[in-house]
Amino acid sequence: MDNINIRLYYKNQLDLGNALKSLIDSYFENNLSDSNLEENIVSIVNANKDKFYKNNRNEIASKPKQLLGKTRIQVLEKVLNKDN
Repeated sequence: MDNINIRLYYKNQLDLGNALKSLIDSYFENNLSDSNLEENIVSIVNANKDKFYKNNRNEIASKPKQLLGKTRIQVLEKVLNKDN
């Protein structure tokens, strides 16, 4: 458990979306703890804000949103809004 190899920086929205998708899928398969998921998501999104958010910084960009789908987006938003 928790032995997931994820990069911090991504060159485009497609790679970023696929990495987040893989991360959340690992969580759904019980291969990742809650705290590890949260830590990884926050780190990745903070390091790639320019690729993850649209210009207004409140809405997820189209490409990652399409790749992730509704269920993963809900998990992602819960994690990102947890500290707010």
